[in-house]
Amino acid sequence: MRIETLPRVLIFCALWPFAFALHEAGTKYLLYTVNPGEGFNLCRDVYIRAANLVKSLRQDDEDWVLVLPPWPHLYHWTSPIDQQWLPWDNFFHLPSMAAYIPSVSFDEFRRITSNRIDELIHTRPFEDPFEGGHWVEKTQEVGCGNHGNEMGWDTWGHPEVRVRRVRCMAVQGRTDVMKLHLLNRANVRSVLITMFQNLLHTDYGSGALYWAARGSMVYAQHLRDAGNHFMMTSFGYDRGQGVGREAPTSGGGPFIAVHLRRRDYLVAHGDVVPSLQGVARQVNRMRSFLNISHVFLATDAPRSEKELLQIIDGLVWFEPTLDDLQLYMDGGVAIIDQWISAHSRHFVGTGDSTFSFRIREDRQLMGFSRESTFNSLCGDKPGEEGDIINCEQPTYWPMVEVTTPPREDL
Repeated sequence: MRIETLPRVLIFCALWPFAFALHEAGTKYLLYTVNPGEGFNLCRDVYIRAANLVKSLRQDDEDWVLVLPPWPHLYHWTSPIDQQWLPWDNFFHLPSMAAYIPSVSFDEFRRITSNRIDELIHTRPFEDPFEGGHWVEKTQEVGCGNHGNEMGWDTWGHPEVRVRRVRCMAVQGRTDVMKLHLLNRANVRSVLITMFQNLLHTDYGSGALYWAARGSMVYAQHLRDAGNHFMMTSFGYDRGQGVGREAPTSGGGPFIAVHLRRRDYLVAHGDVVPSLQGVARQVNRMRSFLNISHVFLATDAPRSEKELLQIIDGLVWFEPTLDDLQLYMDGGVAIIDQWISAHSRHFVGTGDSTFSFRIREDRQLMGFSRESTFNSLCGDKPGEEGDIINCEQPTYWPMVEVTTPPREDL
């Protein structure tokens, strides 16, 4: 060893225990993945579960931060553009989300931790959820066996990221069931939980934590601007300026919004999706009954089916150009559709579609009535014309009022 290097070595050895103590007391990071086959709106729901787990961890005096996983190219994103590993600010206003719980991008996490994840916990459901005749919240460490290729994680396009330890665990219950495996672990600074959809909400639908997290998911400004411009040019409606999801002016725009789910949804839920003729009959009846002339259509139907629906008077939809798609991506176009639909005077969705569910949540956050929000199209019945009032309508989940910090930057 060269003489001039000796003092540096001695200083490093003297300071190492101190540096390690700082590492133990420092910020910790929670990462998560979702089953690759899930859609955009279910992934947004899983974010709420992860965010509320971080909130719960922070209440135990540990400085946990949520890492926002890049968006993969989802199944329903079919436009011919590159949509792999997209950052969250493509779709959401990150300062609003960070006002609820601290979060960082995956790229920022990589910079902070030098591309290292301390532990990966691969989750799966219990094979028998009612073992012993009862459903109980529990976890159990299991052998990983052949699950290595099922972890739903490929380093998000960054092969340089390394994991120090892998565990496999059967899980059953709400997200807090994982706290036992996360708290008070001095040598673990970052944990990745895979298949996070296997864990349930702390309080779903009617709980304050759910609505606080959901309300923080304000859409990105450029997407709201695009939706506002469309409403102004198509319906002459100015929603007004304000923060986040402030109540829109004049009780919503002078139009009915219809979310019509098609494509793969028809295979699994064909009994609740009306034919195009059935859609037209129901919507035209609504127009007459509500005395509203304009109709906005949000749908995954191909253009040929949209054109067939033009038998509905006053029907319009948001048609992105290729330049629009490059800017908004398919996920952004979906949010623009949802933002416009959320501002309608009257909304009708499709069955239990999560796309319709997110619109209903937005409308609740903006103060729209239950009667104008919790409506669904009806499937055709043999020998009968589909009728909006003759089928089961969506379950009403009352919103819990939450207080959030003012966001003057929106």
